Amino acid sequence: MPLPKSSAEFALPSQQSGSRLSRRSVLALGALGTAAGLAGYAFGVEPRWVSVEHHEMAVPHLPKHLVGKTLVHLSDTHVGQRVDAEFLKRQFDYVSGLKPDFVCFTGDFIDQASSWHVDEAIKLMDHLPRGHFGTACVLGNHDYTGEAHERGDGVQTNRLIEAFNDADGVDLLIDDAIEMNGLHVAGLPDLWFGGWQWQLSQRVVKKVAGKASIVLAHNPDTADIPIWGDFDGWVLCGHTHGGQCTFPIVGAPVLPVSNRDYVSGAYEIDGQFKMYINRGLGHTTRVRFMARPEITVFTLAVG
Repeated sequence: MPLPKSSAEFALPSQQSGSRLSRRSVLALGALGTAAGLAGYAFGVEPRWVSVEHHEMAVPHLPKHLVGKTLVHLSDTHVGQRVDAEFLKRQFDYVSGLKPDFVCFTGDFIDQASSWHVDEAIKLMDHLPRGHFGTACVLGNHDYTGEAHERGDGVQTNRLIEAFNDADGVDLLIDDAIEMNGLHVAGLPDLWFGGWQWQLSQRVVKKVAGKASIVLAHNPDTADIPIWGDFDGWVLCGHTHGGQCTFPIVGAPVLPVSNRDYVSGAYEIDGQFKMYINRGLGHTTRVRFMARPEITVFTLAVG
C-alpha cells in the first residue's frame, strides 16, 4: 500500500510556483531600477558632466611661433531657462583659467532670439573666455529662431550681434575673416537662418585658403557645400550636440543634419581639409547619454 504524501510534499509545488514568481518580480524590479537609474543619469548627471577633450591640431602653413599654442573650441551654450547661467559661468571661468591663446565659439549662444534670452546673454558676455591672441565667434540657428524669427524683424538677433560687437576682445564673423597673430580665422553664416549666400562664403574661404587657417561654421553640413576650393585648413562646427543621446550599434537616432555621418569629433573631408564637431555645452532638452557636453582644447602643430 503506497504511503500517503506528506504535507511538505503537498506544499512543494506551490512553493516552487511562488519561487518562479519571485524571480520574475526580482527581474522586473531590476529592469525598472536600471531604467530609472539610466534615466536619472541621462537627465540629472550627464548634461552637467563636462568632458574636456585634448587634441593636436595640425594646421598646414602654421608659422613656427604658433607651434604649441592652444586653441579652445566652445559651442552651443543655449543660454536660457534650460541651461542655467551659473553652470555656464563655471565653464567659462574654467576655460579662462587655462589661459588659451585662441578661443573659437561656433554658434547657438542663446536658446532662442527673444528679448529675455538676449538680456541673459548680455549678462554673460563679460564671462565669455578671451584668447590671448583673439576670440572669434559665429552665430547658429538658435541665435536667429524664436521670437525674432516668428516676427520676421530680427530685432533680438540684431541686439545679440550688437552685444558681440560691443564686447571687448571678441570678433563676431559673418562672411568675414581676421588674422590673429598669424592664424587666419574666417566665419560663415548659419546654414539655415543666417541668410546664406554661397558666393559670399566662397569668397571668404578663398581669402584664407593657402594660409594657416580655420573656418568657423555652426552646421557641419556646410562642409559638403562646394565653396572650399583649395582650402586645406580646419573647419570647426557645433550644432549636433553629438546627437545628445547615442547608443551602441544604433548610434545617434536624432541628428539635425543631412549628412548623418556628422555626429561629433574629427573628420577628414575629401582628403583635403579637416573638420571638428564639438558636442556643445548646452542642450535644447535636458538629456544626454554617451554624448557628454564638451570643451575642446587644441594644441597647434605644423600640418
